[in-house]
Amino acid sequence: MSQERGPDVVFLGPSLDRTEAKLLYPEAVFLPPAAVSDLINAVRRFQPHAIALIDGAFMQTMATYHKEIIDTMAQGVWVLGGSSMGALRAAECDRYGMIGVGEIYEGYASGEIEDDDEVALSHLAEEFGFKAVTEAMVNIRASMAAAEEAGVLSADESQVLVDIQKRRWFMDRRPAASVEDAVLELGFDEARANALREFIAERSVDVKARDARLTIEALRALPDGPMPEESRPTLPISGVYIQLLDRDITVGWQDDLPVTRDQVWRYFALNDPGAKRIMDEVLLRMAAYDMACELGIEPNEEDRERAIAKIADDLGVEPSLLPERAREVDLDSQALERWIIEEAVVAKLINYKANVRLGPYGVESSLKVLARMGLYESTRRSAGLLESLADDSGHYEILLGLSTAILIHAQTGGIELPIDDGDELDRLIEQLRLGDRGELYERLISQIAAHRELFDLPQIRFVPPEEELTVDPEPQTSRGK
Repeated sequence: MSQERGPDVVFLGPSLDRTEAKLLYPEAVFLPPAAVSDLINAVRRFQPHAIALIDGAFMQTMATYHKEIIDTMAQGVWVLGGSSMGALRAAECDRYGMIGVGEIYEGYASGEIEDDDEVALSHLAEEFGFKAVTEAMVNIRASMAAAEEAGVLSADESQVLVDIQKRRWFMDRRPAASVEDAVLELGFDEARANALREFIAERSVDVKARDARLTIEALRALPDGPMPEESRPTLPISGVYIQLLDRDITVGWQDDLPVTRDQVWRYFALNDPGAKRIMDEVLLRMAAYDMACELGIEPNEEDRERAIAKIADDLGVEPSLLPERAREVDLDSQALERWIIEEAVVAKLINYKANVRLGPYGVESSLKVLARMGLYESTRRSAGLLESLADDSGHYEILLGLSTAILIHAQTGGIELPIDDGDELDRLIEQLRLGDRGELYERLISQIAAHRELFDLPQIRFVPPEEELTVDPEPQTSRGK
């Protein structure tokens, strides 16, 4: 295999005893009946090879969503279904690649079984082993058919007892009720009632358990690799599904309670004044991306590589470690890919604007952003103080090279600038609108001189002349240079 195989995950509740299930497949990860978002959360948490959906929750919470099954398969994870909720979802999603297993699945797929309540039942909590307290209609049908075959019931009697149970709410269906029905509705005497009671107690049929075993066996028999690319469905995105991902994707746990994406953002939004600025940037980036797509602006491979390098730099890792770092900040491979594409498109737009300059009011626009961030007045005062101190000092009397000046600037608390790669420095000068190397050198010398008026300079480490970055003075074009 080209990559390590992840575990197989089974969502199992009352359909089969957990102890028996673990004997059938000791290496599997067994989870409680699946509710909405549980499948996609299992993909993120376990990075599984395959998922077997057997039991699902549907009354106290929303049931497993079809699109999360499709999303799971779109990521290369096999998904099987059988016995209960799994059989129902497999019949609905087999056209997309979900594998259905067992008699109940076949019944739903063929249309012989139509109603969801055929597999529904009530059961106890996990600490009590999900023990069933009512019976599924598919099992009642199978047991009545077996009683008919054994001569305990006639065909008409079997049908009457099935029809009575079907009319009951699924939470009221119990095998023993069929004995009472036989006495009250069919006039069974004590002997016949006891015979039916004994048959139900000793020979009732559990189709759901049988199909659950088959599903686990089919899970074990899957190929080692991921779902083939050509077999994976395409996930149709919708607003409802995006909302599900935002509100129900678990990104952490605290005291056994899940923490969702939505909870993380809402905490930040309610407790940090920078939230609105971040959301403004999000909306601007999304708008820029949408407009670029409408105009047919598509990133090429070079744009993509720049985007990967930029994201990796922002996250503080080498590009090769970006997937691992992305997982640490709760981004799966699909989310990372979307980020790379968005960053590539936005970077392409930024690069286009950088090549045609900022326009007639470029610096003014930058200072507007400082004003909105509440940084303009303090920055203006600092810049003015620097100029005053530098002017009084007459600038630094020792001739410094550009590389040495950059090192001193970093030592005295300024940002670090690249000195090992002149091209990288030039790109940064262009990005930050610092003019050229000559103008950068003038600014650095002024800041060093100003610092010297207030503090002692650190010990100067002179860069050897042959390693110094070159500076080509240009004619003055304004007083600002």
